[in-house]
Amino acid sequence: MPDSAENVSGLKAVRIGAILSAFSTPFLLVLCVRRWGQPEPWARLNLFSGSFIALASLTYIEQSLTFLRTALRSRATLRDAVGATFDPALVNASMAMGFVDYAILLEYAHLRLVPALEQRALQWIGLFCAAGSLAMIFWADRWLSRHFARDESSRTLMTDGPYRFVRHPRYVSLVLAKLASPLLLGSVLAWIALPIWLVLVLHRIPLEEAHLRKAYGRAYDDYASRTARLLPGVY
Repeated sequence: MPDSAENVSGLKAVRIGAILSAFSTPFLLVLCVRRWGQPEPWARLNLFSGSFIALASLTYIEQSLTFLRTALRSRATLRDAVGATFDPALVNASMAMGFVDYAILLEYAHLRLVPALEQRALQWIGLFCAAGSLAMIFWADRWLSRHFARDESSRTLMTDGPYRFVRHPRYVSLVLAKLASPLLLGSVLAWIALPIWLVLVLHRIPLEEAHLRKAYGRAYDDYASRTARLLPGVY
C-alpha cells in the first residue's frame, strides 16, 4: 500500500534531518576535543582522536547517503531496514547511545580519567579496527542498498558481497567500531560502553534471524547453514 501524503512528508523530514545530523557531526565532535581557554587548545586533536572523529563522522554520513537513502523509500521499508519491526529496543538504544561518542571525546580531551589506558600499541590496533569497521560498513551498505531499492515483493535474500562470508556484516562493523573507540582513546567510558553494545548486538541477532526465517523460509536456513553470524569458525 502506497504511503499517504502525510507519511511521504514525514519521510522527507527524516531524510533531511538525517543528512543535517550526519554533516554536523564532524564539527560537533571536533569541538568536544578543543580545550577552551588553554594555551594549546588543540593539543588533544591528534592521529588517534582524529581517527575516532573520522570513524564516527564517515559512518553517519555513509548511512545517510547510502543506507537510509534507499531505506526511506517508504515507511515500511524504513522500519524493516532499521529493524524496528522486530527489535525496536535496539533502535531506541542506538539513538541514545549515539550521544556516548561525544562524552567519550570530552573525557579524552578534558578529564583523562585513567591516563594509563592510553597505550600507543593499543591505539595502533584501534586504528586498524577503525579502518576495518569503515571498510565493512561501506561494503555491506553498498549491497544492502540494492536490496532495499527493490520493491518489497521482488526482494530476495541477500547472499552476495560480504554476506557471502557472514550473515551480519553491519554488526561486524559496529563491533569493530566500538572496540576501536576505547583502544584509540584509552577512554573509561568507551570501555564501559563496549560490553553494552555487545549485549545489544547479541540480543538483536536471533530476533533478526527469526524475522528473516519468517520472510525467506527454507532459503534462509540453507544460507545460515553455510555462513557464520559474525566471525567464521567462531560465531
